[in-house]
Amino acid sequence: MKRTKFIYAILAAMFVFPYFANAQEEIIITKKHNHHHGDLLIINNDLPHDSTFVIIFEENAPERFNAPKTPSFAFMSKNQKYMMGIGGYVKGTMSMDFNGAINNPAYFTTSAIPINPQPGNDKLMQFNANQSSLFYNLVSLSDNKTKFGAYINMNFSGSGYTPEIQDAYVTYGGLLFGRTTSLFTDAAAIPPTIDSEGPNGLTYKTNDVINFRSQMGKHFSAGIGLEMPSTDFSVSHEQRVTNQYIPDIPSYLQYAWGANNSSHIRLSSMIRNVNYRNVTQDKNDIISTYACQLSGLVTVKQKLVFYYQLTYGSGVTTYIQDVSGLKLDFVPRIENNRKDKDEAGKLEHVNSMAYYAGLQYNFTQRAFMSCTFSQVDVDLPDNYEDTSLYKEGYYLATNFFWYAKPNVQFGAEYLYGKRVNQNDEWGQANRLQIMLQYNF
Repeated sequence: MKRTKFIYAILAAMFVFPYFANAQEEIIITKKHNHHHGDLLIINNDLPHDSTFVIIFEENAPERFNAPKTPSFAFMSKNQKYMMGIGGYVKGTMSMDFNGAINNPAYFTTSAIPINPQPGNDKLMQFNANQSSLFYNLVSLSDNKTKFGAYINMNFSGSGYTPEIQDAYVTYGGLLFGRTTSLFTDAAAIPPTIDSEGPNGLTYKTNDVINFRSQMGKHFSAGIGLEMPSTDFSVSHEQRVTNQYIPDIPSYLQYAWGANNSSHIRLSSMIRNVNYRNVTQDKNDIISTYACQLSGLVTVKQKLVFYYQLTYGSGVTTYIQDVSGLKLDFVPRIENNRKDKDEAGKLEHVNSMAYYAGLQYNFTQRAFMSCTFSQVDVDLPDNYEDTSLYKEGYYLATNFFWYAKPNVQFGAEYLYGKRVNQNDEWGQANRLQIMLQYNF
């Protein structure tokens, strides 16, 4: 009952706040936190820098804040119909964990916080540069709405700093085909953090996708997609993981307003149909799930940006950052919970809730700070209450960013995380870190 009231309160605040903000003076703050560049240098062409080219590059790039978008230089084709930008950034961080440590310099994952850690391991210093990025952004300069584009982005997060593809897709009008962030993710509403993972309650998954987005008038837009399904669930001797053949189906409806549609509110949904082998009954079963999400950002006057997301559903932990990979989409049905023989060997739904709320304050065009709080809650059946499985996690980030030069960015951040198990055992971690990033 308390959780239901809490969800209603957040929903009410998220719906009311946009109307308040819309009555204020519209802002000119951009949502591009990490890719401020100097002039765009066009090679093999006499045209000067034009902000139109910058907008075209941004429209073809992922919306999330840490994805590089605008290069410092670009190549134009001889017929002046296409332009390819090449760029990226070098990002170096130094961090100190205390009163609890997470052995990962790039991702502050609260589910990875040790419970009852070994004595003497509550502090950890780490250096990292594997989130440095290279990207290629090919855009069409045609006025045709069904113009072609392509984008590839990689960082060096593999073993021994080996490159790993983060995005690789082609676009044709509103159609996108390839690998990128799930359509269920409201990428433009992700708050800025030095931590490459961000809020633990963020619904974020890099996936192979076929997406279609459409602009409906000045303010409304919608999207729907087919995405690669995953098998992030637990089994016992009564079940077996099988090949998946039914795609996940995300969709959304969005309303945007303000200068250049700088504010928006989005309602998203996710439909999943996961199949598995019921060994007890010697047949394949399909378990269907549904989740909904409210998200967006609101800009107030010229200084303040409010980010938010609230997600609730079943079978979608694979899309929630903190619990993705923990095999908690579904769990085996305990024998004591069975009402008849038809339930033998079946999987049981796991409900989960995730949310975050963040504020960003812009001091100047080159300096801003932000603060974000996030929580994840997983409801397992009562028979799992005494286990060491994940129950809930908390995440707090506060930071400051400053562009010393158009291409040089400094940052400092404090992070706090807490993990609680089903048996109420818990652990925590704290991190202080600084960042130096050069965009090119």
